[in-house]
Amino acid sequence: MRLIIAVICFISMLSGRDNQRVKDLNTLPKEVKQVILVQDHRLSLWNRTAESWDMAFEVPCHYGKNGLNADRHDGDGTTPIGLFKVTLVFGNAPDPGSAMPYRRITPTSWWSGEKEDYNTWVEVEPGTRDMSRSEHLYRFKISYKYAMAIDFNTNPQVWGKGFAIFIHCDYLDDVTTAGCVALEEQYMLRLVKECKEGTYLWVRE
Repeated sequence: MRLIIAVICFISMLSGRDNQRVKDLNTLPKEVKQVILVQDHRLSLWNRTAESWDMAFEVPCHYGKNGLNADRHDGDGTTPIGLFKVTLVFGNAPDPGSAMPYRRITPTSWWSGEKEDYNTWVEVEPGTRDMSRSEHLYRFKISYKYAMAIDFNTNPQVWGKGFAIFIHCDYLDDVTTAGCVALEEQYMLRLVKECKEGTYLWVRE
């Protein structure tokens, strides 16, 4: 009997949480049709319907080792809070059937942390210029097997505010990131296949 009551309470709690999230999603602009919601170390994919929102799936995720921050900057180890458009799907692996245009990483692919082209994808032959502040995307075979970029700090790019903030695959047994959102490869792959152009990432406390 106690077990039945506990199960009923647990189901009621989940239902109440989902109802609140749907209410929150309803505050988004009407043009937002698909949302990757990150909250309480959980990532869920939601699709707008004629009447409400449907959740496609929900899984655990990791984010910045120092938590969330509405005013992050380089090196603070936080994930930015806010609503961001997914701008690019990319990876070291071949296109697995992405619903959005897919860009394959090459040995010369970097996400720049340099002042002249800060927070942009650049192609640079290793050793031809100083890229010491940048991420050599090709080196991250596991994390960036599949990944998504968002429009955090892109219009305009503010020097020092943060660069290379992605959604990407978990790296081995890491439980935090330097600022990105990370999840198991199988679910990252599902995002790549299901997220259409115009999808947003919503990071909330």
